[in-house]
Amino acid sequence: MIKDISDKDIVEYFSSGIIATDKFAIISRVNRASEKQLQIVAKEFIGKKISEVLPGFHPLVMECLQSGKSLMNQSVAVVQGQLVVHVNPLRSVQGVTGAVINFNLSDFSEVSVKQSDTYMELSRQLETIIGASSDGIWVCNGDGVVVTINSASESLNGIKAKDVVGKNVSEFLDKNNFDQLVTTKVLGSGEQETIVQRVHKTNRLLLCTGTPARDEDGNIVLIVVNERDMTELQTLRSKFEQNKKLTAKYKEELSELSLRELENNTIIADSSLMKQILQKSLKLAHIGASNILILGASGTGKGLLAKSIHKNSIRRENPFIEINCAAIPENLLEAELFGFEKGAFSGAAEIGKVGLFELAQGGTLFLDEIGDMPINLQTKLLKYLDDKQFRRLGGTKIIKVECATISATNRNLQDRVSNNLFREDLFYRLSSFTLEIPALCDRRDDIPGLVQFYLEKYNKKYNRSTHVSSAVVAQLQDYSFPGNVRELKSIIENGVVLSEEATLDRYLASIEKNRTPLFPDLELVSSSEQVDLSSTLKEVEKQLLIKAKQHCKTTRQMSTFLNICQSTVVRKLQKHGL
Repeated sequence: MIKDISDKDIVEYFSSGIIATDKFAIISRVNRASEKQLQIVAKEFIGKKISEVLPGFHPLVMECLQSGKSLMNQSVAVVQGQLVVHVNPLRSVQGVTGAVINFNLSDFSEVSVKQSDTYMELSRQLETIIGASSDGIWVCNGDGVVVTINSASESLNGIKAKDVVGKNVSEFLDKNNFDQLVTTKVLGSGEQETIVQRVHKTNRLLLCTGTPARDEDGNIVLIVVNERDMTELQTLRSKFEQNKKLTAKYKEELSELSLRELENNTIIADSSLMKQILQKSLKLAHIGASNILILGASGTGKGLLAKSIHKNSIRRENPFIEINCAAIPENLLEAELFGFEKGAFSGAAEIGKVGLFELAQGGTLFLDEIGDMPINLQTKLLKYLDDKQFRRLGGTKIIKVECATISATNRNLQDRVSNNLFREDLFYRLSSFTLEIPALCDRRDDIPGLVQFYLEKYNKKYNRSTHVSSAVVAQLQDYSFPGNVRELKSIIENGVVLSEEATLDRYLASIEKNRTPLFPDLELVSSSEQVDLSSTLKEVEKQLLIKAKQHCKTTRQMSTFLNICQSTVVRKLQKHGL
């Protein structure tokens, strides 16, 4: 006798997935094929709303329950793939009492196509392209249900593909994961849309473009969303704006610092000689004169006078650029002055460098120690002064710069011209106007004012309240000051710092007593005893070097003080163990 086969058995062993719901869309039946295809456990789904556990089916079931009509050949995306779904209503005398969902992952012909080499190759290529993209990519169906997303999108949005595939994008808005979604805009307009989207979970700013794909009837079947991370760009833009503000602030502070430096280093001019120099310099500043040559011994204040001219000129709002031609090696001086292009020489910066002439555009370039400029570089400087244009080192582009030039030196340029160490034409080009600052011993009337000025400056700097009597100031006026104003400045600073008393009289009065005699043993020459000329000259040479060291900070300054070349100074210091 054949055993009866119940409807329940038929449903349970049907090869297609079957899920039944009541009229409230609550799941009442799940067959084995459904468990296998969806990789679920039936007892965990029965009794639950389909919208909670199988959201991809929910829109179809609700439409079927509300309309009472069958929905055939519908497409639903799940993690396992694309489902072909049929939804039919269950009826009784009371009307629609539920719905039956019948589905399969794909039919046989589709499986055959997918197993073909061509299809698999195209599929691999597409997966590789989508997966390798640094931009996030979403693919949704025509209802807004997520079909796939790539790994970049997972990272940008802080989500996993398995948690979003098969769900409608409207759910993400409901959960406040995003401030807006481009997919919903595309569904609303039917056109390509672009938005800037804020992802709350990762705090990223994304530029999202949604592009619809249509079937033969013009219906939207897919929406491809491309996401580009704008967070870094926004950060870079913010940093760029901050750097612009910081650069402007630095320029403003540098300008204020230069003006403060000039104000804090007022030129003292009580002597008639210095008054004449200042009057002449102010006249040159007011007419905007260029090619000014300032002469004077080391320490007389040539640099300060150059800054004063710039401050009182029409160029005061533009840069004041200073370079010491004696302090930079010969092979680097040209690059500093005129700049260089990328790869101009070994070790050159990868992006090149702007020269000081370009930085001085519209302002003033101060060439200190111009007498020490190498002869080969003098030619290029002369050409610039004639044409107001030059080329960077290693470059071909002509650069035009309009700036005033002020030069200074403690050397006798005419002697250097005679000795072929300085170009005669450059000398005349630089010295259109000449200012010669006298040594401090030639303008002793300025000493009291200088003493008072530096006393106030260093009392404030070191929080002291020292003073000097007029008698000691008068004594200082009798001192020769071979180091000029620089020496006086150093004496006052040392007195303010080192003196144990409120008055600097005792400290300053000891200066004349403590000076090293220039020729301590020269009286031997007039004695009746035999004199060893070689040893005497050697001792005199040593004393001169000692004296030069007391008044100079560098061997270059010593070479100027002793009127010998720097290499000779170094060699003689080594000779005497100094």
